Amino acid sequence: MNKLCLSLATLALILTAGTTRTFAQAASSADKAASYGFRQRAVIELKGVQQEIVSLAQAMPAEKYTWRPAEGVRSVSEVYLHMAGANFGLTAVAGALPFPGFKFQGFEKSTTDKTKVIELLNQSFDYAETSISNMSDADLVRSLKFQEFTSVGDVVLHIVAHAHEHLGQSIAYARMNGVVRRGPPRRSKECSSLRASKLRLARRRIEPAASDATLRLRPDSVAG
Repeated sequence: MNKLCLSLATLALILTAGTTRTFAQAASSADKAASYGFRQRAVIELKGVQQEIVSLAQAMPAEKYTWRPAEGVRSVSEVYLHMAGANFGLTAVAGALPFPGFKFQGFEKSTTDKTKVIELLNQSFDYAETSISNMSDADLVRSLKFQEFTSVGDVVLHIVAHAHEHLGQSIAYARMNGVVRRGPPRRSKECSSLRASKLRLARRRIEPAASDATLRLRPDSVAG
């Protein structure tokens, strides 16, 4: 009888220890997941795109800002302003205070001046990066209804994806015009595969502006 009680006690201790380790491992995994800086990663990606697109816009001759690969397709300046407009508009959709004076209606065609376009690009990325940095984890999971997106985090992820997509398109535009960017040094190795995939995507996807399904902001859907 004593041996039986001892065996049961030993088994109980083993099971308790195993359960404790399991809970500890689960807690550790949860801590690691919580510590992943989604907002910080998004801002890093946007800063990288900003660096590359501004460098590209500076390298593109001013007379090429009205160039377009075909009728009905966005021109060079319109692609740049499409990116800027998305940064302004989508960031406001995500809950940031609207950028002063921004109106989505007609924004892409508002100017072809090289200096002004580059200024707007920088302003839009600075605005998006600062706004996302100021969001909390609770903000990211806040529900919203915009197109197919159901949370603030969804919109933030789309802001990053949209910027990368049209950077690739702009690289293709530049190469079609014989423009080689000689700006800041290449980004880290972790982005090299993204760079290649962006260019492949852009070459497959030069489409009329009227049929752009990536960003369908309506004037009444963006505050400001």
